[in-house]
Parts: sequence; C-alpha cells; structure tokens
Amino acid sequence: MTRCKGTLLLAVAFATWVGGASQAVAQDQPRSKFLVLRVSSNNLPAEEATALTQGELAKLAKYPQFDVLKVPDADPMDLMVDADCVDFDAQCLANIGAGRGADVVLYTEVSDQAGRFNVQMRLVDVTTKAVKSPEGGAEESSRLGEFIANAIEKMLGPEPQPEPELLKVDIASTPAGGEVYVDKDFVGLTPVAVRLKTGDYTLRISKVGYKETVQPLKVEGRKANVVSLNLNVVDIPKTPVTPVPTKEREVKKTPWYGSWWFWTIVGAAVVGGGTAAGVVLSKTSGGGAGSIGLSPDARYAPKDVTLFPR
Repeated sequence: MTRCKGTLLLAVAFATWVGGASQAVAQDQPRSKFLVLRVSSNNLPAEEATALTQGELAKLAKYPQFDVLKVPDADPMDLMVDADCVDFDAQCLANIGAGRGADVVLYTEVSDQAGRFNVQMRLVDVTTKAVKSPEGGAEESSRLGEFIANAIEKMLGPEPQPEPELLKVDIASTPAGGEVYVDKDFVGLTPVAVRLKTGDYTLRISKVGYKETVQPLKVEGRKANVVSLNLNVVDIPKTPVTPVPTKEREVKKTPWYGSWWFWTIVGAAVVGGGTAAGVVLSKTSGGGAGSIGLSPDARYAPKDVTLFPR
C-alpha cells in the first residue's frame, strides 16, 4: 500500500517530467522530497562548484510541489561507494535517495574536455527509477549557472510564477452611493474596498445628478491605496422664458374736441345762444327775424353754426 501511495504522489509531481507537460501539485497534497547532491567536477574550483549547487537549490525552491532536503556534506563519489555502486546510474541514485528518505534525486557533473565545459545532469524517480537527463553543455564557466537553470526547467517544466499580490484599495466619494468602475469593470457603490494588482488603472465614478468623474488610478505596493473624490452637481442652465409678443389692436382715439357728442352739445348751445341773440338783436335793432342751420355730421360741428338772415 505504501509503495502504491508513493508511486501515485510521484506520478503527480512528475507529470511534466514523464509526460512532457508541467503540472503543479495542489497545496493540500503532500510535497515530494527532493534530494540534491553536490555538483561534482574534475577541474572546477570548489567555490564554483558550491555556487552551482546553491544555484540549483535556489531554482528548485521556486517549485512549490517539492520539499528540498539538505544537501549531503559527503562527496557524491563517497555516497556512490556507500551505496555499493560502480556508476551514477538510475539504480545507484535511487539507492542513495532511498537511504535519505527522498522521492527524487538530482545529480550534476561538470567536466572539462579540451577547454569546453560539458554538463551532465540526471534526475531520478526513486520509486520508478525513471530518469530525465537533458543534453547540452556550455562553452564558458560563466554560463554554467544559466545552463543548469535552463536544464532544470526542461526536466520539471517552466518555473511556476507566483500569484500576484492583490492590494486593498479604498474608494469613497462625497456624496456616497456613486457607481465605481475600475477600467470597464463595475466594482460597487462608494464607499467600497477592492483588491487589485499593482499597476495603472482608470477609475470612473458616476451618480445621477452629478458630473461623472474619471481619473487615473495607480496601485502601488507598500503604500496605503485610498481614493476619495468630491462629486460635482450637474449645472442645469435655466432657460429664460421669452413672452410671445401680442399685437395690440390699434385703437384710433378721437380727441375730445372732435367727438360728436361734444359738438352736439356745442351746437345746441350755439343754437340756443344764437336764437336768443337773434331775438335780442331783432328787438334791439329792429331788424327782422333770422334762422340757424346745423349739420348732422360731427366733423363739421366746429363750422356748423350758420345764421341765415331773413
């Protein structure tokens, strides 16, 4: 049962390696124990070989599906002898790994042949003894670290990228209740807290009766991300009401002295006065009686009194 369980875990951890595609192990599953042997070389200085080993550990630390064990202090050749091996083949490395409780073993050997550095790497599954050994080499010692890092990715798949950190951003407005859009996504009504990756965004807040506010939003790490905006009321221009001009009816007024009733009265007075005057004159001067003529048209009223002597 234990052997079957170990085989299942290693199959999951090495889906990349065996099938040619990289798969990350879920966080709730046990991680495979990864044993790295010291980089051995026939002519590299010890400090350079140690630096290459540390580079392997740093690279493997970025693969969350593995629990990297402590590198044995013993020289790989001594480990091979202790495991009763004559060569670093899959069986020998599997025996070394099994003796240290590892699920996976990595061994790297750098050799100098005619001034050219060759790198030989072996990745062995302790349970299945499956081997992954990329081909290649490097021309210069300064490129050995880069070559080894690339070789590990060939065996285990691309280096897993950590999930970007989401930062809290508090967005408020005065008055509250504004609709908040980050880029084109609606995130809620103010006040609202959202979590965003670091980077540049476009913030838009709108509310009925207020002008829409649009501004850039820069989200940065190690900094309090707080945005507070004042919304401006929409100005509704008042259109003056222009009264419709009404054409007044022109009324031609007749002067009071041109009214018919005025001249009728005047005419009556003149007639009466003229008659009285005629009577008086007739009695005084001994003259004969006369007559007065009036026109019925008021326009001729000022000229209406005509005395006719007999």
